[in-house]
Amino acid sequence: MRSRLSAAAALLAGSIFALSAPLAASAEDPVDLNGAYVLDTVGAVSGDESRVMDALDSLYERAGIQLFVVYVDSFTGATDAVDWADTTAIDNGLGANDLLLAVAVEDRQYALSVDSAFPLSDAQLDDAESAIESELRDDAWADAAIAGAQSLEASATGVVGPGPDTDPQPTDPATSTREFPWLPVLGGAVVIGGGVFIYSRIRRRNSAGETTAAPDRMTQKELDTRAGSLLVQLDDSLKTSEQELGFAVAQFGDDATKDFTAVLAGAKAKVAEAFALKQKLDDAQPETDAEKRELTTRIIQLCEAADAELDSQADAFDDLRELEKNAPQALEATVAAGAATRARVDAVRSSIAALSSTYAAAVVGPVAHNVDQASKLLEFADSAVAAARKAISSGAASEAAVAVRSAQSSVGQANQLFDAVDALSRELGDATAKLDAVIADTTQDIADARALPQDASSATLGPAIADAERALAAAMDARSDPAAAIVKLSEANSALETVFTATRDAQHRVAQARTKLDAAISSARAQIQSAAEFISTRRGGVGEPARTRVAEADRRLQQAIALAASDPVAALTEAEQAGRLGATAFDLAQNDVSRYSRQQQYGGPAWSDGSDGADLGGLLGGFLDGVFSGGGGGWSSGGGSRSGSSWSSSRSGGSSRSSRSSRSGSFGGSSRSSSRGSGGRRSRGGRF
Repeated sequence: MRSRLSAAAALLAGSIFALSAPLAASAEDPVDLNGAYVLDTVGAVSGDESRVMDALDSLYERAGIQLFVVYVDSFTGATDAVDWADTTAIDNGLGANDLLLAVAVEDRQYALSVDSAFPLSDAQLDDAESAIESELRDDAWADAAIAGAQSLEASATGVVGPGPDTDPQPTDPATSTREFPWLPVLGGAVVIGGGVFIYSRIRRRNSAGETTAAPDRMTQKELDTRAGSLLVQLDDSLKTSEQELGFAVAQFGDDATKDFTAVLAGAKAKVAEAFALKQKLDDAQPETDAEKRELTTRIIQLCEAADAELDSQADAFDDLRELEKNAPQALEATVAAGAATRARVDAVRSSIAALSSTYAAAVVGPVAHNVDQASKLLEFADSAVAAARKAISSGAASEAAVAVRSAQSSVGQANQLFDAVDALSRELGDATAKLDAVIADTTQDIADARALPQDASSATLGPAIADAERALAAAMDARSDPAAAIVKLSEANSALETVFTATRDAQHRVAQARTKLDAAISSARAQIQSAAEFISTRRGGVGEPARTRVAEADRRLQQAIALAASDPVAALTEAEQAGRLGATAFDLAQNDVSRYSRQQQYGGPAWSDGSDGADLGGLLGGFLDGVFSGGGGGWSSGGGSRSGSSWSSSRSGGSSRSSRSSRSGSFGGSSRSSSRGSGGRRSRGGRF
């Protein structure tokens, strides 16, 4: 119950500290926050609680950062202030986006505990530390927390929320004692011992209403801590809500509180389910780690959902109490709003008539009777206005507030009905314009598809064109329901575009292949002929690899010629491969001959041009001698055999070399850790 708990907490804490004697100084070991955002055991922020919470709320809502604050006399049970704050933060399961500011007012020490994964930089944290310390030096305890929150928010977003100079809102004693008669039992503010103030909330939500819990980023220990804290606090909040409901019924009546009654029942059911899950976790039957995480997460979700429902009703009752104070002014504003809404009746009725004449009845149906419904609501609003005037004149403030709220709600619903008509008119206008665009696009796509040559690659194009034409005709006849027509026509057009693109691309590849095929075949034939002639005239020195390549090249060339008419794309692939194989065969044969020539001359210069008939004869003769004699210079046996091997080289000769050189090493400066706390945290602190 956010707003009421805030006001009550401020009132209660202020009263206790004003009436109690000064507290004796006490030392504190690392503490259990028990879900609190501000824990003050020494009355340091007495009277300033709401200002501190405003700053903490702003920091969370704008930057997603939670700042927890603890005030004690002295730090004990730890080596120093930073260790004390780190221990408290870790024991309470604070996450990567959470900070803890711990202040020992008597010892004049402080520490800011920060997780190593906290998103702000060390320099930004130093700025926050400086802002905090500056206020602490002046004993401005509340302002220190506010300044720290401000600095963090400015670093994270560039936007600063409530600051130290924000004056707290005054509390009207007359209304406070009436609105919060149960001060000794309050779920959000608790008095412990001689004046300890703890301000806590079950949860926080950002401006979009989302909950703060992020179970997927929590450890199991953090989940357990969060679930246990939520169960205790929400159970207390339910008891407080039951008391509040009793007072609300007495103040505003059963009709005005029936929604709260239903919400309270739903919240109780959720809490009961959460306790049942907790009992399952605590019983003797063990769960797996995954099951335990799932059940604990469900407990958190149930508690936060229940709290959100209670919060929404608390806001509604806050508004009602505000209406008690300014019922006459609110009533006149409601009367004016009702008159403005009535002025829209004729225009909205004309809009519905225009829509009905253009679009199908099913399309206009959702708003066809909106004017009639709105008229009834406005009549009810008139009755509520009359009841409010009577209650105001008789001094029945609560009855007046309920009547004004009823009138406001009726006028608001009437406006929503009229707004729905305007919105449908805009949506249908937009849909009609989009349908025209889809029709034009589909018409052009059909024309483009029909312009493609009809061949084997376009076998699926005809059916797609036919489907698109049928959908186009249907869309032209279904303009009374443009949204449905857009869906059907877009599906047919998308299918046509898919087939059209594939067909067009295939035909383009065929055309390109036909253009290149003759040249590729001629080139391959020349490569193969050159390699075959070279091998034939120097066969005494040419081995198996070159002969294999030239044979495969010729096979692929014949395949290319056979496919030229029926499949130019495949034919081009075969022709290009034949050319590459022919070139490879020539290179291998040339290398073989050169190597053989050097062997025959016992290290003399390699034969290179084949113009010497004696050398050619020697190659052929040497080859034959090797074959028939089985000598060491042959290809079939002996120590120099290379059967089954292959070699490759460039026809231009020479070796291939990269012009780049590689370097390895490192560059850049050294890293510096700013951690000053335990466990690798980035905490900081000192004396002030």
